Amino acid sequence: MKYIVSLLFVVFSSFASAQELPPPAMSNLSQQRLIDEFIEASHYKEALINYAKEYIELKMFDYNVDPPKELLTKKQANSIINSFNFDDFKTSLYSSFSFISEKNLKELIRFHKSIGGELSRGNSALLMTPAIDLNIKNQMDYAIENIK
Repeated sequence: MKYIVSLLFVVFSSFASAQELPPPAMSNLSQQRLIDEFIEASHYKEALINYAKEYIELKMFDYNVDPPKELLTKKQANSIINSFNFDDFKTSLYSSFSFISEKNLKELIRFHKSIGGELSRGNSALLMTPAIDLNIKNQMDYAIENIK
């Protein structure tokens, strides 16, 4: 019986260690240079901040009660947006955009330069991945929780 328990322990331990998560994807230096150029050409920083502002505006009120309850003041919302550090967020962009080939990154840069960098009025449209969306929302939610 002792041997069976020991054997099962070894087998289950090996399965548990095999479930490690792979490291996050990361772009190489050449891709990072192109991603930086894409960010500049597409005015990505401005578009991402606009996206964050819209998300914060949705979080300002609790619409599940009547009348809606204010959860954040305009001053608090502006403080969150003004404290957003885009340079710290670049790691998420490098990881998300690492799956775009260098050829396609160059095409994206060329396209954005040809239209002056803005896909839409007020630069409200941007290239988004689920990881970028999740990361920006998590960062904004964290800021909301810590502002109170």
